[in-house]
This record gives sequence, C-alpha cells and structure tokens, in this order.
Amino acid sequence: MDSEATETRSHEIRYFVNGEQQLTHHASLRVGEILDDAGFRPVHEYELTRDADGHTYTHYDQEVHLHENERFTATYIGPTPVS
Repeated sequence: MDSEATETRSHEIRYFVNGEQQLTHHASLRVGEILDDAGFRPVHEYELTRDADGHTYTHYDQEVHLHENERFTATYIGPTPVS
C-alpha cells in the first residue's frame, strides 16, 4: 500500500511492528499501510497499538506520524473458529 498523501523524508525511518524492523521514507503512514507493510493481512483482522503509550488506533485510514525506533504491536482481532 502506497500513500500518495504522506510527506516524504530524505532519510529512512526505522520502526518496529511486533519486534520486526520496518523502514520507510515517509514521515507518516496510515494504520492500514503499517499493518500491510508488516505482513498483517487482511488488515481489517488486526488492530495496531503504539507501545509507548498504549494508544490503539481505531481507523485504518488514520495517519500515524512516525518517529525513529518507534514500536507498535499488531493484535489479531479476526474471527476465531469454535470447535
């Protein structure tokens, strides 16, 4: 997912999702982009939480301003089969 509306920076920003490093040249990304880029698909089955303050994003199109070495947690919220 590429965001045409996000501001770009000349250097890469390193951030982490569930401990896995991600890199971007964008100053901000949408929640759905962060999840998709980190391999969490379909994105609507996951929620994203910023580790530093515990903020959980509720809209997949919400812009997230990224900071170097920022950490996020993706949590599965999709359907769970019952046996």
